[in-house]
Parts: sequence; C-alpha cells; structure tokens
Amino acid sequence: MMRRKVIVLTTGGTIGHRSEKDGLATLSFDPAGLVSALALPNIDMDFRAVMRKGSMDVAPAEWVIIARAVADALADGPHGVVIAHGTDTMHYTAAALTFMLEGLPTPVVMTGSMIPGGDPGSDALQNLRDAVTVAACADFAEVCVVFAGKIIRGTRARKVHSHAPDAFLSINAPSLGTVSQGRIALNPVKTAPRGGQGPKLAIGLDSNVVLIKLTPNLSADALERQLKGSSGAVLEGTGVGHIRTDLQPVVAAFDKPVVITTQAVHGGERLGAYEADRNILALPNIIPGGDMPSEALLVKLMWALGQGHDVRAFMRVQTN
Repeated sequence: MMRRKVIVLTTGGTIGHRSEKDGLATLSFDPAGLVSALALPNIDMDFRAVMRKGSMDVAPAEWVIIARAVADALADGPHGVVIAHGTDTMHYTAAALTFMLEGLPTPVVMTGSMIPGGDPGSDALQNLRDAVTVAACADFAEVCVVFAGKIIRGTRARKVHSHAPDAFLSINAPSLGTVSQGRIALNPVKTAPRGGQGPKLAIGLDSNVVLIKLTPNLSADALERQLKGSSGAVLEGTGVGHIRTDLQPVVAAFDKPVVITTQAVHGGERLGAYEADRNILALPNIIPGGDMPSEALLVKLMWALGQGHDVRAFMRVQTN
C-alpha cells in the first residue's frame, strides 16, 4: 500500500493541554506525543508547531499566520494538512481559511479536543486519528472540521455545546460525511476535487466588522453606537431575519454593507414571506445572508471588504 504524508500544524488549544495535579489544565502537551498511539502505519506524519495559544486568543492576525503555515506546508507536497486547534473559535478559523486559501490541492482538516490532549481518555486521540485519515485519503480538497466522527465543511461548522465531546454540527447543510475506524463515508454533496493548482493566498481582511444580535431591548441609540465607525455589519435578526421597525432607519442611515441573518441556529434567513419584510428588503444597504451561519457570514464579510470585492454580489453567492 502506498504510504501517504500528512503535515500536522499545531496551534495550541485543549488538544495541547494536560491536567496537572491541582486539576487545572495547562498548555504543556505536544500532540505529537500521540503519534505512536494513532496506529496509522501507512501514513507518515510531520508535526510542525505554528503557535501555542488557547483559541480564545486566536484573532484575525492569527488566521493569517495559520493560512501562511498551511501554504508553506502544501508547498512540500503532502497528501493533506491537519490543523490542531482549540475549539472555542475553530469554526471562525475554518471559515477564514476557506476564503483565504483558494484552489487547494488537498484537504485542509481542522480538529481538536474537548478533553485535554495529554489526559487519559481524551477525545484528542480519536479526533486526531480521524483528521489525519481524512487529510490523507478523502477524495476532496476543501477546508473542513473533523470532530466526533463528522466531516463538516469549513463554512458550515458551528460549536453548539460548550463541553460535550460531540460539540460541533453542520449548520443548514449536510455534513461532507463521516469517518469511523479508518473508513471515510462521503455524502453525495458537491465538493472541490483534489489536484488544484493552489493554494493562492488571499489574506486581506477588514476586521472592522461587527456582529450584532437584535434583542428586544436593543434601542435605536444603542444600535447606532454599535454600528458607528465600522466598515460593515452582520445583524442577527429575529425569526427569519426581522429587524424591528424603529431600528430600520438606523440601519439605513449607517450606509455601509449590512448582512441580515437570524438568531435561530437552524433554517437561516428567509425574508420575503411577510408583508413587513418588504420594508427590510428595501433598505438600500441590506444584504440577505441566506442560510450560512452568522459566524461564517462575519468572516465572509471581513474577507469581501478586505479583498475589495463587490460586497453585495459576493455575499449573495452561497459559497460552500
């Protein structure tokens, strides 16, 4: 059987932690220590440390660092790349890499753990084994999150539980597939094939974008303060994407791109079913967000503004 090479980039996170005698987990474990227990005899793994941070501290500047590290790794011609990352913001980073890395030749797989990687019984071992298997063997070339046996497209992953091992779901789209005991089962969804000529790095971002939940107590003045000075906004409306009537003039006066989505986890924005929706859709700067998760829409808007794209046209395209 042909041997395959996977490069594993470590960035910190719970998978890089170990619980000490006092019960507190510290960032003191190297996931490379799991190699012998992975039992993947036909895959060669090259571990490379990119940073050591909890993902609560991973911001847009770190997305750029990770994107560059992925590009450098892919230049060495592996069958795939795995990124060991904290779970707090993994779905933001996955979305960012989806847009920043164009024309991937192989899968770029993000994973991590909910139990410190250096602890007995951690889910790190299984998640890392699954991620390496997907990176080496899956027949697609996209950014994805592999967690608890699910393979989730990078722009559809969302952390939906704060501490359960099965913490991530695919939102408003089927997962790419599953992986179990070394076997990958892909769902019949369209994916980018292996063999792209990239990656082409497109790392320009405008991080001066806000994500605002339109709660019933949010006043027009408070919304105006939150929008002031930003380059654009994603609004989590109520229901299918509703904006309270007295807030609509504030949105219009903002005069920058405003992507409207919903606070509901499932279903997405679906404006147009109610008479009141006409006024929302008539706001000149409103861009319907469709069914992509709000976190991914935030990253997408940051990237569209940073790349100088036609923001309205790009945001309306339901990429991935």
